Amino acid sequence: MNSEIFYQSVDQLATDFESKQIEIFHWLHQHPELAYHEFETSQYIKDYLEKFSELEISSIAKTGVKAVLHGGKPGPTVAIRADIDALPVKEETDLSYASNVKTDYGGQETYVAHACGHDASTTAALGTATILSQLKDDLPGNVVFLFQPAEEGAPTGMDGGALRMVKEGALLDPDVQVIFGFHANNTCYPGQVMIREGPTHASQDSIFIRIWGEQAHGSQPWSGKDPIVAGASLINSLQTLISREVDLQKGAAVITVGYFWGGIKVNIIPEGAEMGLTVRSLDEDNREILVTRIKELTELKAEMHGCQAEVIFGQHYPRNVNQEELYQTMLPTLERVAQAKNVLYYLASTKSEDFSYFSRQVPGLYMYYGAAPSDRPLSEAKPSHHPEFMVDEKALKFTTTLECNLVYDWLQNHSESAP
Repeated sequence: MNSEIFYQSVDQLATDFESKQIEIFHWLHQHPELAYHEFETSQYIKDYLEKFSELEISSIAKTGVKAVLHGGKPGPTVAIRADIDALPVKEETDLSYASNVKTDYGGQETYVAHACGHDASTTAALGTATILSQLKDDLPGNVVFLFQPAEEGAPTGMDGGALRMVKEGALLDPDVQVIFGFHANNTCYPGQVMIREGPTHASQDSIFIRIWGEQAHGSQPWSGKDPIVAGASLINSLQTLISREVDLQKGAAVITVGYFWGGIKVNIIPEGAEMGLTVRSLDEDNREILVTRIKELTELKAEMHGCQAEVIFGQHYPRNVNQEELYQTMLPTLERVAQAKNVLYYLASTKSEDFSYFSRQVPGLYMYYGAAPSDRPLSEAKPSHHPEFMVDEKALKFTTTLECNLVYDWLQNHSESAP
């Protein structure tokens, strides 16, 4: 089968699969689960994939799934990553298949919804596995499908899903040479794709700060040591790290204090206070400066106010970088499938993405597929994590078609260099 016939076969199989793909999407959307609790989702994925004898299926990273498709011809290995977890968000769409799921999150009852489009990415990857399994005899190499848990962040003390997958050998047996990642985006429509070379997402560090003082009556602050005042002074000073100590010409950087609390009564100076920070940087040198100086500044501010402090470093995501050579190699495929006018260039984001743990091991290419409802202006499309976020079902077939073409073209271009 030559390339043109392969592309035509993909198009026809994607069309044949369209109604089933929407059915899968609806099921996943109605059964969202949080990080490392994706038990139903994982079982659904395995049950579906087991219909294809061509696939080798295994569990990984607690609730993740790895499926390997060996092509009919020798060649290298390419991987596709699809994240499967949802968010503690109450869905407020008018969809007939909207989520009504509730669960426990951090000791509190919460609604759960796929408000980030991971259900769509999973559905697209299942479509790709379906089609390529039928065309495996014409694949010069292997395809690894990674259905990753816990992309939205893992419970405290646990590794995120991508890091855990890497540690457990997701990119080995067979050895993966490149990996593609896809995510829904509501700033463009189905049929459009957003991509860039170089850094795509900032590094992310969760930092927790505890300040201890000496409890006292609120009417006599001189008789104690106030951790609230120390913390407030620290918060103001943290922002000068961004404005005065890092070179923003290298890339954006952000420090956000997500919470700050202490005490229980208006007339009591508490013994302690606590705050939580997220720190983002698109430059590695800037990240090192920020992480180091936050600790130093915290200790100095606490000492200045007669207090003590502890800095606890939590979850870290490295910045993600799209390898420039891989970008240049796959750009013609994107322009053929989507048409050049629909290949959009996006700016590097101060959001984070744990796909970076994969792309630090092997060359990676992370891209967005358009998912905004096509029956309304883009200005009315809600962003990810919003209660009214939704994915246009037209995005599913397009993304599957794009994934199949990217996989095939990369394998074709690199089969002679297979180890």
